[in-house]
Amino acid sequence: MKTITCFNISEPVMHISSGKFTSGKHWQHKHMYHNGNFEIIVVIKGVIHLQVDDTRYTIHENEVFALPPFHHLHGYQESPENTQYFWFHFFTKPHGLKTASLDETNIKTIESLFKKDQAVLPLQFKLPNVEKVFILANQILDVAKNNYFTSMATDYLLTTLILELSEEYFKMVVISPVSQEEARIDGIKEWIRANLSEKLKVSDVADAFELNPHYLVRIFKQQTNETVIQYINGIKLQQAKELLLRTNLPIKQIASMAFYPDEKRFMKVFKENVNLTPSKFRRAYTKKFLDSSNFDPEVPITKDTPQYRQRFK
Repeated sequence: MKTITCFNISEPVMHISSGKFTSGKHWQHKHMYHNGNFEIIVVIKGVIHLQVDDTRYTIHENEVFALPPFHHLHGYQESPENTQYFWFHFFTKPHGLKTASLDETNIKTIESLFKKDQAVLPLQFKLPNVEKVFILANQILDVAKNNYFTSMATDYLLTTLILELSEEYFKMVVISPVSQEEARIDGIKEWIRANLSEKLKVSDVADAFELNPHYLVRIFKQQTNETVIQYINGIKLQQAKELLLRTNLPIKQIASMAFYPDEKRFMKVFKENVNLTPSKFRRAYTKKFLDSSNFDPEVPITKDTPQYRQRFK
């Protein structure tokens, strides 16, 4: 049985606080009580050991932990140094949450939870695709840091993140098993990601799977709506975006790490696809919170705040 939470998203959630945390030596999560607020944790790297009430959980890289209100939590074991994760605290409208324990293998029951005005998240799951989630998370921190004229900006972005997480979960547990052709394309995609280089060609991919290059191009386009080369270039571009957002490395080094032949070519391709130079993209989306290892909030987050009373009461 797995704990499943349903969010009423007929209006956005109310963002309270968020950040990106990097652990120091001998760090473990301090004791907290979620007095009405929800928390979502997305682990970027490392591992977190959390005890929620009487149950222990281990949250690994690229996993999501979505903890409903009214639970005690604390770290029961130290995390490796430089463990890193995003965290988001928020409220929903009154009666905006429903939590249940369900058998995840009962696909019809799980599928029935997904509705037009409802997002669905389990307590813990591994993200099949992290790129969109990481970029959305950075955008939320950027908007929160820049104090937009309306706090609704972070509310809507956080609601979008919840929807993206819910969509990833939906794809993982509800969508019917993939066809043999789809499974083959998934294998090809994984091979491309593992063997990415600046000189990777269609013929290299075809040879690896003993396929005719023209046949590979045709079935890949049918299944993905993009060519093999478009997919390869998209991965390189996505890797470059993540490096721009998550590191302070120089543009030249990022170009090399994203498998572009040189900095000039990288900047040209990036501008053509993103409509921003790499430097402008980095400046636009990296004004985020950089938390110390002592980030754990000292003041409990409760519903007894003017913002909550004004919004939901």
